[in-house]
Amino acid sequence: MAPMTAHPPRHDFGPSAQEQADLHEYADFAATQDGVALAAATWFSRRGNLDAQGQSEFAAWLAADALHAQAYAQLQQTRRAARKIPAQVAARWAVPPAAAAPLPRRPFLRSLRSLRALPYAAAAMLLLGVGVGGYQWWQQQAVFSQSYATARGQRLAVALPDGSLMQLDTATQLHVTLYRQRREVRLAHGEALFQVQSRQGQPFDVLSGPLTVTVVGTQFAVRNTLAQDGQLRVAVQHGQVRVAGRRQEQVDLTAGQGVSSDAGGRLSAIASLAPGSVASWRDGRITFDNVPLGAALAEFERYGDTGFVVRDPAVARLRIGGSFNLTQLDRFAAALPQLLPVHVVRDGAVSEIRMAPKAAAQAPAMHLQKNK
Repeated sequence: MAPMTAHPPRHDFGPSAQEQADLHEYADFAATQDGVALAAATWFSRRGNLDAQGQSEFAAWLAADALHAQAYAQLQQTRRAARKIPAQVAARWAVPPAAAAPLPRRPFLRSLRSLRALPYAAAAMLLLGVGVGGYQWWQQQAVFSQSYATARGQRLAVALPDGSLMQLDTATQLHVTLYRQRREVRLAHGEALFQVQSRQGQPFDVLSGPLTVTVVGTQFAVRNTLAQDGQLRVAVQHGQVRVAGRRQEQVDLTAGQGVSSDAGGRLSAIASLAPGSVASWRDGRITFDNVPLGAALAEFERYGDTGFVVRDPAVARLRIGGSFNLTQLDRFAAALPQLLPVHVVRDGAVSEIRMAPKAAAQAPAMHLQKNK
């Protein structure tokens, strides 16, 4: 006996009876709403099978009312848009071809007593038009949207639904929106470190002030302190990001590189970053690289009241560098008179940092060494 051969089952990928019924029901409803759209769909379904008389009737229909030409043009746009829809989505709206049917000579709605008066292909085109618009609308809808904020001195770790991680520094506010084809974070102020989960076809953008930072998968920090010092900064720990300014300027950054921007979106030269300097606040530390003392104190103030004031511009301009513990301000204050030409004068609830005697005229630039 010859061996039996198993044949795969045959599948009919056309619409089921229920799907056809749903299509008919929808088309019947739509027909009661807009006869011009249905007439345009009918002409569109017959566009490749018109004889000379049909072409003349079609031209007369277009010329009869400006709305006719507009409705037909919308169907042409729908067809162009439909070609961009993924095959698995377009298949939901696929219908078998139908033979051309004569166009009713009376107004369409008067002759439309039932769906059977409407050519099947015309109904399909109408549904396709709705489908394309629906698909485009569907693609633009957010699948996740959430705001996050930290208070002064607070930090927050967030795991996003796409697998990406965020760590928010003190006094930070941002909003996350995830779409089907892109991911977006709007950083209003503060600083956040992003560890982005790579996803094909879903870029991750961080928008802050005039800057747009685009990545696919990496770890980087974005800082917006425009209100404090007029600066935005991007620092990359792993991977690669592209930073775009407001005037079509853009730079690509790799690990260990950073760039800053002013409020106008003008980008600085690419800078090399010291090891461990990217978002050092995660470890409860703060890092300075030859910055003015006034700027250093302002940075400490972002995390809480320091009780220090500087009223002398010359003192504020003294420069320091190093990494310091955010919770040990007393050590920072004790080291200042030893390493800078300053002394601390207690005045009620505040401590003023003043130029030390005999050093006011010198005001040398000095560096404060790393404070363990």
